[in-house]
Amino acid sequence: MTKNNLYRKSKKHVVLSFWQTIGHYSFMFVPLLIPGIELFYKIIGKTTVNTFSTSTQLILVLASLIIGYFKFRELNYYELEEPRTDKEFENAVLAAANKLKWRINYLDKNKAIARGYNPWKSRDAQTIKIERLNNKVLINSMIEQDFISVPDFLGINRTNRNTFLQYYFNSNKIENLNEKVIQHLKDEKEKIENEPEWSLKNTLMRLIAYIFCFGFLGIGFAIWKYEGFNLAVVLLIIIGLSYFLFDIYVMWTKLKKAS
Repeated sequence: MTKNNLYRKSKKHVVLSFWQTIGHYSFMFVPLLIPGIELFYKIIGKTTVNTFSTSTQLILVLASLIIGYFKFRELNYYELEEPRTDKEFENAVLAAANKLKWRINYLDKNKAIARGYNPWKSRDAQTIKIERLNNKVLINSMIEQDFISVPDFLGINRTNRNTFLQYYFNSNKIENLNEKVIQHLKDEKEKIENEPEWSLKNTLMRLIAYIFCFGFLGIGFAIWKYEGFNLAVVLLIIIGLSYFLFDIYVMWTKLKKAS
């Protein structure tokens, strides 16, 4: 079974409360801010100086509808018709959790609830719900219903589903699946840590990054020279220096471990 036909969309959907629904679809209102302001001024009988064309407003409304469609799709469960034992189900859940750094909130033989997260942006946390029936398993992954619940631009929910279902499908074929996933992650970490800092791949990546950093710094100092010191200069210098500082920190950390 390939990844393309590993699972199918289920008839089951996540049921949200009123306020959860508002939070879930909240990002739809972002493109509607401009048409909303235009409508407000028309209602109170005032005109704005920089009004937007009708075509622009239609595009913004269309963007809102597209966002709403993708947020609606997040409510779907996806299912795989394959029976597995209690141990195999547990192994698949734990393996996916270790692979994707989920935090498991609840786990029994028929159900699992976990939370995925983005360490750089906690607002992008996902709620993963897994249900096991006699002859199949269902999974839903969705961005949490925060004040502004962004769409899944990076395919995080799809990764959550695919990873779990792939492990679930193979859980009766690979003995000690979770332990092997943990060992693989350790091997990958050691490989990265022990990789020569100035290998050909790392040197080329570092060279490309340095070129971009010098570009940002050059633009920043050019603006400083011709327009004076301002916020744009500060931002460009911070962006330009950030990779240098991070790279120095990484090299110092590895050197400290090696000594």
